[in-house]
Formats: sequence, C-alpha cells, structure tokens
Amino acid sequence: MTNETPHFSRPVHLREVPPTGRYFVIETNEDERRAIARQLGVPDVAALTAKLHVTPFRKDGLAVDGTIRARLTQICVVTAEPFESEVDAPVDVRFSPDGQDPNAEFDLAELHNPDAEDPPDLLSGDTIDLGAIVCEFLALALDPYPRKPGAAFEGDEDEAGLSPFAALNKLKDKDS
Repeated sequence: MTNETPHFSRPVHLREVPPTGRYFVIETNEDERRAIARQLGVPDVAALTAKLHVTPFRKDGLAVDGTIRARLTQICVVTAEPFESEVDAPVDVRFSPDGQDPNAEFDLAELHNPDAEDPPDLLSGDTIDLGAIVCEFLALALDPYPRKPGAAFEGDEDEAGLSPFAALNKLKDKDS
C-alpha cells in the first residue's frame, strides 16, 4: 500500500478487532466515488461497496478478506466511447509489523516460487485503512484496456500478422 492520502478513509485499529474477527460493510458516498473516479482515471464510479472480514493475523497483525462490488463507466480502447461495467473483486491481504514494505526495493532473484503466497504487507503503527485497501484492490481489478461489449478492432488485414520489424522493413523498402 502506498503512503498517499486515500480518497476515502475507513481506519480500523487493532484493538477494534476481536479474536473471532469483525465484519465491515463499506458504502461510499457521491464525493468519495467522484474522487475515486479521478484517481482511477475513469469518467464515473456510480456505485462502490465492500464486504470485508478483518481478523487478527499472527500476534500483532491483521488480515482482511472479502469482496468489492463496483459499477463504473470506462472508456473503450477500440471505439473511445464510454460504457458501463461492473466489477466484483476479491480482497485478500495481511498486515504485520514484520511484513514487507511495499515501497522497498526487492531482488527478483529472491522470488523462487512465483506461485507462493505473498508475504504480509508492512503494518506501521496499529491501524489499517479499509478505504485505501478498497481503492487498491478496485484498481487492480480494472482491465487496463477496457473494451465495450461487442467492440472489435478492425485494422488492415495485410498488417495484422506483421511483426513490428516487418513493418519497419516494409517502410525501409519504400524509401529505397
């Protein structure tokens, strides 16, 4: 998680979470959704809710799991037209004082098993922000190249199978 100020905040203190865990239902208001839309670079976030279960993790950490549901407007990369889409995204993250700082540099060679469970995020202090977690997992769930249903790129068939180098050679041949 980053250190920037979240667009909406739902702080949870370690002491608020009993040993059996605690459920949170997060509803966003219009101002929060507008700010989240700006952060995500989308025209509109019409609805955003989250159902999260926060439980103790190890001796002095917290785990958060649940789901996020959003209805938002995106811009199609093919037609450049706005369209509505719905997102259902899982949330699963753990925080611990001995966790990994997400802003710290790491060595890719240390990643022996890419399918291994992620280490816990660093818990600095004794509070987590469910609002920031919701924003982060929503951003991760969005398609970076959204397409309106039924939209298809229709390019020149001769160029469809060309590699970038073949296209450059074709241009080079024209100049000769």
